[in-house]
Amino acid sequence: MKPLKNIGIFLDLSETDEFLLSYFKKLDDVFEFDSLTLVHFVALESDSADLTSLTQQLPKPLEEVIEDEVLELVEKVFGKKKSSIHIKIEMGGKLDSLIKWLDSQPFNMLVLGKKAKEEGTGVFSSKVIRLTNSDCLFVPEGAKTEFESIVLALDFSDYTEKVILRGMNLSKKLSSKLMPLHILKAGYQYFPYFKNQEKYQNSLRVKAENTFKKIQKKTGLSEALICVEDSGNHISRSIHEYAAKQQANLIIIGNKGNADADDLLIGSVAERLTYAERKVPILIVKPN
Repeated sequence: MKPLKNIGIFLDLSETDEFLLSYFKKLDDVFEFDSLTLVHFVALESDSADLTSLTQQLPKPLEEVIEDEVLELVEKVFGKKKSSIHIKIEMGGKLDSLIKWLDSQPFNMLVLGKKAKEEGTGVFSSKVIRLTNSDCLFVPEGAKTEFESIVLALDFSDYTEKVILRGMNLSKKLSSKLMPLHILKAGYQYFPYFKNQEKYQNSLRVKAENTFKKIQKKTGLSEALICVEDSGNHISRSIHEYAAKQQANLIIIGNKGNADADDLLIGSVAERLTYAERKVPILIVKPN
């Protein structure tokens, strides 16, 4: 797995930006990233009347005005502009063009913030997470900058090994406790009168633990598997409730898992973990 060296952070010129950069500076102090690119997307289309009206009132081109604001914030948070910090202003309102550019860059991770007062999943952030090939770190405003514990959400899909390796890498750098977590999805909400529920849960647990032992040998992970029984909630909610109860500082999960076949119309487990009421940061790992 490639180390985290080249990072992109999305800024929206709101108060959330300072929190997001301050949060990320804690990671930079530990990882000493090679390159940090601050990205701002101007949603107004290049030929829109609103953009024309705005630019006519500015003393210089909009891109320069935005860049000056970002540089001022960088100096406030980092002390001075580091040579490793770059700025990308994407004009024209074409998200597909931005995604194409993002995936052409050697980013190991993209970072997006979530406003505390914003209801629902941010449409822009949701689209970026869904479309880009890069791993995405989604940080709710107000999240703690300590990294004492990390939940590894495992469903034994093709992503599981990468989730574990990313977690082990972060744990080593941040001295964090790892908590490998598996939700025993039994589906009782569809069959409320299912007999021998306890026996069935035990069989799911044994199967999960046996699969996990094989992965432990392959990855070198030493922590024991934590199994949480199906409560009838969506898996994303069960994962977040466990992480919040344990006061975890991060959840790592694969972009798409075994449970998502039932969620094609209502959003994947990973995407649901970015909803407004979710307060624990989540790192979504991608295939490449």
